Amino acid sequence: MIITIARQCGCGAIHVGDILAQHYGIPLYTRQALLKMAEEKGIIQQLDDFFDERPVDELRFAISADYAHEDNYLQAKPIKMVQDMIGSKSCIIIGRCGNYIFRNRKDLVSVFLKGDMTSRVKTMMEEGLKEQEAKDFVEHTDDCRVRYHKYYTGLTWGNAADYDLCIDSCKLSPEQTSEIIEKYVAAIGVK
Repeated sequence: MIITIARQCGCGAIHVGDILAQHYGIPLYTRQALLKMAEEKGIIQQLDDFFDERPVDELRFAISADYAHEDNYLQAKPIKMVQDMIGSKSCIIIGRCGNYIFRNRKDLVSVFLKGDMTSRVKTMMEEGLKEQEAKDFVEHTDDCRVRYHKYYTGLTWGNAADYDLCIDSCKLSPEQTSEIIEKYVAAIGVK
């Protein structure tokens, strides 16, 4: 089973991922964990732009938006490398276009976490940012994720049709959010 969690900034995805990883006894791969794995495999330099959560550059992004994803080597190469790193392992992946990368796995459960701006800014303020800094950070991070996801997948980030579940995790605790995902996994019989 692979659970991918895409998220708006400030929605508690790592907390939710931790709970799910403990519940299922499978690894949680955040950006940092995947970076470490890529470094150990000696492929980190080939994945720098992919792990920075930004397109290679704005000009390439603008040009690539007009071409189908599968035909564009710059986007396809890191996706293939991440597929190869994970293989058929059971795991939880936060971000990194996981819903797209692993879309052909029969045991995929893809989740998108969202929330209202006020709650997400408050979460960032709890991390030590002042209110305007937190708002700017949330907006900038979400904007980067929109462009990043479009660049690597050709899809619209956060589009409900591209996920199994879309949950407003700001209205719930990480435990309640995880419980909804666990119930969904059980209901569809993914193992």
